[in-house]
Amino acid sequence: MRKTNIFSAIIICAAIICFTIAGFKSEAASSGQAALGGWSLVTNNTPAMMKEADSARINAAIIDEGRDFKALDLVATQVVSGANYMYLVYGTDVGATDPGYYFITVYEDTKGNDSIVGITAIDVTNIESAVPMGKGATGAWAVKSSGKAGMLPDQDAQSSFDKINNGDVKYNPVAMLATQVVSGTNYKALCRGNDQNLYVVTWYKDLQGNASLASAECINIAAYSGM
Repeated sequence: MRKTNIFSAIIICAAIICFTIAGFKSEAASSGQAALGGWSLVTNNTPAMMKEADSARINAAIIDEGRDFKALDLVATQVVSGANYMYLVYGTDVGATDPGYYFITVYEDTKGNDSIVGITAIDVTNIESAVPMGKGATGAWAVKSSGKAGMLPDQDAQSSFDKINNGDVKYNPVAMLATQVVSGTNYKALCRGNDQNLYVVTWYKDLQGNASLASAECINIAAYSGM
């Protein structure tokens, strides 16, 4: 009886261990779907107050193509034969399994017809950057200001961001892109600079609430136009 009981106990313990390990693997897999290189995408940004024409343009273009995106802001424009408009959106593209951030370019021809001409995913671990430049001449991309000053959705993040936003270039948040839990927290946000460039700003907040700027990568807008 004792040998039988011991053998049964071993079988039960082994089953529990296997079930627990399987549970950990399942949890790790589900967590990994929302993360890139340890960075977790932020999902609770509120769309900026865009001008009515800008909001109507991107929303109509998204609906026309049946895409599942939420438009967050108009970030840049380009004068061509007509005009190109680049928007920041969040959602799931056709063929994708997980939601993410994208730049969508909408072309408006001289008759006012709109069509999506580029959709480019934003990899927060590998930003396409460029040398900061001022507002370009006609034909170049120009960073657009929002209808209202941007605020981050997390008050702790906003407080730490305010502490590092004191350099020669001042940043106005468009959206919080991702966070990374370390010994403290790393943050990434898409921001407009007062030098008329678009940036991904990365900063760190330690456990005592101190904050430091890690980097400010100037977005290469043309690389994200999808054109």
